[in-house]
Amino acid sequence: MPEVGTTFFGHIEIEDRDLPSLAHETPPCSPLFPSEAQIIHRPGEPKQALIDGEMWPPVFKAEFVRSAKALQVADTDVFVCTYPKCGTTWIQHICSQLLRTNYGPDVGKVSELAVTSPMIERMGAKFCETIDQPRLLKTHFSYGNLPKNANAKYIFAVRNPKDCLTSYFFHNRNFKIYDWENGDFEVFYEMFINGQLAFGDYFDHLKSWLPEIDNENVLFLKYEDMVADLSGAVEKIGHFLGGRAADIVEDPVMLRHIVDESTIDSMKKNQGRWFPSTNLRKQTFIRKGGSRDWKNYFTREQSDRLDAVFRTKMAETIAAKWWKREMCWDEEDLDSSGDDEEIDELSEMPSISRRGSHISSQPIAVSQPVAFLTVDRDNHLPAGLSSASSGYGSLWSHFNRSPSNFASSPRRFSSSPRPFSPSPRHF
Repeated sequence: MPEVGTTFFGHIEIEDRDLPSLAHETPPCSPLFPSEAQIIHRPGEPKQALIDGEMWPPVFKAEFVRSAKALQVADTDVFVCTYPKCGTTWIQHICSQLLRTNYGPDVGKVSELAVTSPMIERMGAKFCETIDQPRLLKTHFSYGNLPKNANAKYIFAVRNPKDCLTSYFFHNRNFKIYDWENGDFEVFYEMFINGQLAFGDYFDHLKSWLPEIDNENVLFLKYEDMVADLSGAVEKIGHFLGGRAADIVEDPVMLRHIVDESTIDSMKKNQGRWFPSTNLRKQTFIRKGGSRDWKNYFTREQSDRLDAVFRTKMAETIAAKWWKREMCWDEEDLDSSGDDEEIDELSEMPSISRRGSHISSQPIAVSQPVAFLTVDRDNHLPAGLSSASSGYGSLWSHFNRSPSNFASSPRRFSSSPRPFSPSPRHF
């Protein structure tokens, strides 16, 4: 077992204090923002870091996040792209078996994926340059922040927001970095639904990717479909990656082996493969898997409210019709009504705002002064910022949560939606 704070992979030894550093500091994206991460820890909430107006885990470094956005993407790179707890490690594990000859459960190296398939915003561009081609890289970036190359391959996976929220809640309680061992579900629910968590707003993240899921270099997967047909998912991934990976999934014996090693039950074994045990309070990174676990934690009011937010945010997108069975409160009610009838009923239900539900007058705890925010009292906003969105990178709720201090940073990028055309690559 490695020492606390240390991960071993072959001859490589990594400690937090020794993570790669850029030779020259990357300037802030805006003069509004300080060069270093600002640690934010409001009482009762998980610890987080504010970097260039966006929320990240508290151990993330500003220079690494910035360098990841500007990463030079090679034609052979493969990216696994998700919002947290939407099947990221699962897909990394499958891809690693398809792409690499020196990877597998029998190898059992400690925290292997943390080194062979790093999160680019956690480790930074310089570390990614040390990875052998073809690189398998992980990111929770929204599409706007994603480094792009038309010849690289991007696997984008989604999961229904209720199960995502529930899994992310346990993730925050289990990872020591958040200092939130006994965190309250209701608090986390409010932070999720208002886009206040590390890695940003779930709904805006999903919406940023929707116009891109039919791109030739994007493979779109749903977590729930992978649960229902893992073998089919592995085949789709293999054919999308091409080359050796495509040959493997054409071999029934090799395909069966990868599927068997990629079931949730199999991945629950030897969990030191995924993250260093010293980072976790309980050695259960793979906690449960599957769908509808949220029903064990949500109240009916919370379920209905998230449904309304989802309808509002996903209106007039292809995602508006997703996950009706996974998100409904009572599956029997869904079975008793036809699809068209259900859609009409949902469209008539009122949509509600996400704001104003988790009001707190608790002062914010910030590791360094936030003098870079000056209040424009005429508009009740920090100078230079907008209240147009409470989504990815939103600041409004992290300062005084009164109406006079709502503020959020505008999206750094925007993408114009285009008509969606179904493709056989969609799963």
